[in-house]
Parts: sequence; structure tokens; C-alpha cells
Amino acid sequence: MSETKQALKFGLGAGFLGVLCCVGPLIPILVGFGGASALFGLDRYKPVFIGIGLIIMAAASWYVIRKRNQCCVTHNRLRDIQTVVLIFGVGISSYLALQYGVVPLLSDVASAKVASQHEPSVGVASYSELALIVDGMTCAGCSVGVQQALLDVPGVISANVSWETGLASVTYDRNQVDPEEILKARVHDQYTLQINNVLSTAAQE
Repeated sequence: MSETKQALKFGLGAGFLGVLCCVGPLIPILVGFGGASALFGLDRYKPVFIGIGLIIMAAASWYVIRKRNQCCVTHNRLRDIQTVVLIFGVGISSYLALQYGVVPLLSDVASAKVASQHEPSVGVASYSELALIVDGMTCAGCSVGVQQALLDVPGVISANVSWETGLASVTYDRNQVDPEEILKARVHDQYTLQINNVLSTAAQE
């Protein structure tokens, strides 16, 4: 039973480490510490985090098997294989569950907080909507960082970013900012913004 617990612990730990670069930047927003735009660059190191997680699973497999075989006269190869499969199975399964289940949920909450903290300009304004193509996003956490950078541009009223489609919809006051200035939003250098289309324009009193 202790071996199974060890396998589960190592597997879960490796799975969490693999998504740490996506979850880490969201934590300051979720706990109310404000923005965390600078931390969203961690996503560029995702292969490193995943690689370290794989190394941990391999090392854990070796450790558990070696520890068991030290106290046994005969080696049970089938049990060794089962241990490796369990550790890697738990690690990969937990990574997938976190990456495609938990991280999107946390990102939705963080996105709503970022939007609620943004105070759009009031008064007479003429609004336009702009569609952007966002390259470089690899997870739901990235979209929150891009959204925050877009909202920091003076004159931007709202911003919605989807990492699945790689698109962003921005509503802005065209009397304060133009599309070219929005493209200069301080997103991390791993992301690039391109104008897709000006969706619509409207005047509001």
C-alpha cells in the first residue's frame, strides 16, 4: 500500500509541476493581489516544466522499484512494470485533467476579476469593436495575460480573449485610441497581435 501511495504522490506532483507555468500567474489575480502580467511569460518555459515532470516520474519509478527490490530476494518484473505504468499514468492523467479542466476554470474566474477591476471611460464616446489574431497562446492562462495587457491600453473598454481560437475581441473608444495603438499593448514578447477585422462601430451618448 505504501508503494501505491508513493506512486500516486509522485505522479500527482509531476502532473501539477507540468501546469505550474499556467496556474502560477493566475494565483495573484485569484487571491486579490491585482495583476500578474509579468508572470505570464512563464508559459514559454512549458516544455521545461513538462520535461522536469517526466524526469521526476522516471526518477520516482527507479526509486520505488529499487527500494522494493532491496528487501526482496527475487525481483518481480511484472510488479516493476505496474509501478512504472501507475506513476506515469497518474502523472499524465493528472496533467491532462489540470491543463484542460482546472486551468480553464481558474482562467475564467481570473478573467472575470480582471474585467471587473477595469474602469472604462465614461461620458460621450464613440465605440468600435476590433477583432485581433493572437499568436503564441498555449493554454487558457495565456488568454488572461493578454486580456489584462489589452485592458491596460487607455481607451480600451473591454477585451475578450480565447486561447482555443487564438482570437481576441476588443471594444474601444475610437476618440481615445486607434487599432494601431492597441497593437502596441504590452503583451509578453511570446505573443503577437495582428488585426483581423474591425467588426462594427457605434456611437453612444
